[in-house]
Amino acid sequence: MKIRPLPRLSNHFGAIALLISIAGITSPAMAATDDSNVERGHYLSIMAGCSACHTAPDGEPYAGGTVLNTPFGKLAAPNITPDPDTGIGSWSAADFEAALRQGKNRNGDPLYPAMPYMHYTKITDSDIDALWAYVKSLKLVKNEVEVNRLPFPFNVRSSLYVWQELYFEPGRFAPDPEKSDLWNRGAYLTAALGHCGSCHTPRDALGGPIVEQQFKGGPIEEWYAPDISNGKNSVIADWDKAELKDRLSGAGDQNHVLVGSMRDVGDDLSQISDKDLTALVTYLKDQPHDNGGSTTTSHPAEARINPETKKLYQTKCESCHGADGQGTPGIAASLVDAGAVVAEKPYNVISVLLEGIAPKGDYGVMPSFSSISDTEIARLTNYVRSSWGNDAPATATPSMVHAMRQMAKPDPEAVDASVCVNVAKEKVDEKLRARLAELATRTEISSADAEPLVARYDELNPDATRSERLQELAGVLCQEAVKAGAGKSVAILREIELLDAIVNTGTN
Repeated sequence: MKIRPLPRLSNHFGAIALLISIAGITSPAMAATDDSNVERGHYLSIMAGCSACHTAPDGEPYAGGTVLNTPFGKLAAPNITPDPDTGIGSWSAADFEAALRQGKNRNGDPLYPAMPYMHYTKITDSDIDALWAYVKSLKLVKNEVEVNRLPFPFNVRSSLYVWQELYFEPGRFAPDPEKSDLWNRGAYLTAALGHCGSCHTPRDALGGPIVEQQFKGGPIEEWYAPDISNGKNSVIADWDKAELKDRLSGAGDQNHVLVGSMRDVGDDLSQISDKDLTALVTYLKDQPHDNGGSTTTSHPAEARINPETKKLYQTKCESCHGADGQGTPGIAASLVDAGAVVAEKPYNVISVLLEGIAPKGDYGVMPSFSSISDTEIARLTNYVRSSWGNDAPATATPSMVHAMRQMAKPDPEAVDASVCVNVAKEKVDEKLRARLAELATRTEISSADAEPLVARYDELNPDATRSERLQELAGVLCQEAVKAGAGKSVAILREIELLDAIVNTGTN
């Protein structure tokens, strides 16, 4: 999925790769800087999710600034471009290696565990070499980032010496000789570069991973990374390898979308090789399919199917997600057997209802429902988690929603796109969408621009009405305008411009 980690416990907790006031990095094993090594380092950085944390919204690539909300306060991802003053231009290879493998900055002080050195310590010499080559090749960007924004006493770095003594064990990845090369590759990607356990393993009160509950799920800001242990309560337990692979890469026809920081992870996984994705899935699905883990208890069935709650769903959700919860590709994702929906904790459903989801790819907007009450959001959450064969515990409460409302803010892009009509995926092909995306960035659209759009739409939808044609072409253009950075008013102006051009073709 393009986190969403201890901080932004989000898109690959450690996607934060060189995160948190790291300052420094030389090593004789890291001299290669040829083009092939840079290219391989780029690939490895995708697997590690570095860009997702080190590139702030609307910021320059890898220039830092992304704010991570940890249980202890805020941290920000640093600038890791080669700028010598505000980035890592003065680092040596050894400083870089120390940060990844030892959790130390250039002065030898411990790093905050938002930087997933607990996982990166397992990375091989050759992979660190390639990552270093790639980082050094990045475009230099001058951008000063205030990394440590934690309140006292958590901003006192010396406390991390104790934390590392308690939880950090340096070491390299050791292949299992009893397993296949593919399995071991998956284990390496999961444990080291992909650092899946950073998000999906619960943590104790000090932020240390509870290792005996590896992959059993845990909270990440206002989201919840579900159980991927393949055990009793795991969201992947009933998925075969092919389905898990499709869901992680965004392929297939399940009409399921990733939410929170896992959307960034999904973007990264869609770019890795088929062999590596197969390896990752092979490892995850070979984990013990045990009967252990926590046992969840649902609310009584009558609370799940309360007529008022069903009516609330029909009023707020059914027009997009359908009476059967299956949704429609391009309009709304399926709520049936979706990992984010059926996770042990209800945080993901609550967060989506409060924040909304901006248009992405060929999916439309999921509006924010932050205007409805805590009680209504709790009821909706329990309803979708308990309907259509979903058997997640109906444990959302108004007080839980109230607490999460303080963290969750409506996605600005989702708010801007709320004026855009969602359009079923089959109504527009890639070529038509690409042309509409191009026009969405222009201030003027002529009838000559509109004519081929109308012709292609009519070819794809021969039975569409005049109203559907106007509404759906304008809806896609509106979404693409928002994706390109337009605000609500500008997106509306783009729609009007297109509609006017279509009218002037005489084909409307």
